[in-house]
Parts: sequence; structure tokens; C-alpha cells
Amino acid sequence: MTFKSEIVFVRVLFPFMTGIVCAYLFGKGNLITACLIANVLLLCYLLFINIFYKKIKAYNFKGATGVVFYIFCFALGGLLCLLNTQSFRRDYYANQPYDYLKVWVNGEPQLTNNILRFEVEVSSAYQNQKPKFATGKLLIALKVDSLRPVKLNYGDELIIASKYLPVEPSYNPAEFDFKAWLASKNIYQQTFINQDHLVKLRSIAGNPIIKYAIEERKKQIRIYRQLINNDEAFAVASTLVLGYRADLSKETLAAYSKTGTIHALSVSGSHIAIIFFLLNSMLS
Repeated sequence: MTFKSEIVFVRVLFPFMTGIVCAYLFGKGNLITACLIANVLLLCYLLFINIFYKKIKAYNFKGATGVVFYIFCFALGGLLCLLNTQSFRRDYYANQPYDYLKVWVNGEPQLTNNILRFEVEVSSAYQNQKPKFATGKLLIALKVDSLRPVKLNYGDELIIASKYLPVEPSYNPAEFDFKAWLASKNIYQQTFINQDHLVKLRSIAGNPIIKYAIEERKKQIRIYRQLINNDEAFAVASTLVLGYRADLSKETLAAYSKTGTIHALSVSGSHIAIIFFLLNSMLS
């Protein structure tokens, strides 16, 4: 028999996660202040009850206190979700018109058919040649010049024109919801620019650990390219082992999707474990 006291974590986690989901689906920027005030008031009430528990005989109304605690967990989850939604911030770059944006590449650029796609983090914006602090993420599709292609890496700092459009939703019920997927990564705007509309400054931004991991993956991809001659086999192998999908064709993705095995193309702990045991058995 399981008692309520044995599942405290689940009882606390459920209202907390419910608050996150509600804020994600129905949240707006003007709710942050109200949610913050509610959290402060509820926390003060709970602290008061905890400090003067015996003096005010709080055990007589512990049921109401429990309800208040669950409401606090719900409000706290909602507040954290709202605070981590970049589009609700006052300094979000899309909230004001700017001429240029200073950004840095926060992912590995992937080249497909002369289109270089990558995510950037906005660090500042320029209006009338005056810099202003700005934040947010942006998805860029860059048309690469085939004669003199630009080389971009994680951490590169760029200047781009402040021209972008909101990510469009999926119009087909069976279509992959690209907008919702990008929203989960705090990306709400996208832009398509030519290589001439971009100025590369320097390469100092980003996490050095992530930068090192990306460079190591590039080395492994080059090795795979030398060892595997078949393009489709190389694309599937690099996707399965390294999570690199740039060379994966739409036909291959469609084939995996129709057969219900698209999840096999995602690198997971089980994949790493299988590879580890195979290598360990072969080399030991």
C-alpha cells in the first residue's frame, strides 16, 4: 500500500509542470508581473505559516495550506516558463524596429543545396547607427555564393540586416509543426538573406566546450566521408552515430517516416550503449 507521504515528489511536480504547460500554451508577456506578485504573496504566506506554525495552530487548517502550496507550485512553474520565453522580454529584438543586428552563431551551420541554415543569438541591435542591447534567437537561411562561399562556424560574430518574418504555422493537419518545434527552442523569427548582406566580424562568442564538441564531430564526419563511398549510407551513418542530418535526403526521411522508424535517426542513449558494447567487444 502506497501512502501520500511516499509520493511527495510527484504531488509537487504535477502542479509545477501544469503551470509550465499552461504558461506555454496561453502565456502572454503582460502576465509576468501578475504572476510574480502572486508568487511573492503565496511564498510569504507559506513562510508565515512555517514560522508561526504552533503559535497560530496551523495544523487546524493544514488542508487549506496544502492547497495554497499547490497553487504556489503552479504559479512558480508558470512564472519560470514566462521568464524563459524570450519573446516576452522588453529587450527582445523583434519588439522594436532596428536597422542592423549583431548576432553570433550558436549552432553548427548546415549546408544543403547552396543554402546554409543556422541559428543565431542576438547580442545587440543598431538604430540610427547607435547600438542598443537586444536579445533573442533567429533562424537564418543564407544563400551562399558558389564561387566564393563564406565559411561560418559556431561562435562567429556577424552583422546582418534587421529584416525577418515570423515563422509560419503548418497549414496541413498532418504536416510537421515547424513553428511549434522552433518555439520550443525560443525561435519565433526567421530570415532569408544573401551572402552579400552579411558581415563577419570575429569568432569569440559561445561555449568553448560546445565549440570543441562541434569541431570533433566535424573531424569524425570527414573520416566517415573517406570510409563510406555511398552517399545515402554515409548520410544515415552520420545521422545515427553523430546526429548530423545535413546530408540526409528528403527521400530517406520520407521512407523512415512512412515506415514509422523515424525515431531511429535520433541519437539516443541506447545507440551510444550499443556502439560502446560493440567497440568494447571488438577491441577487448
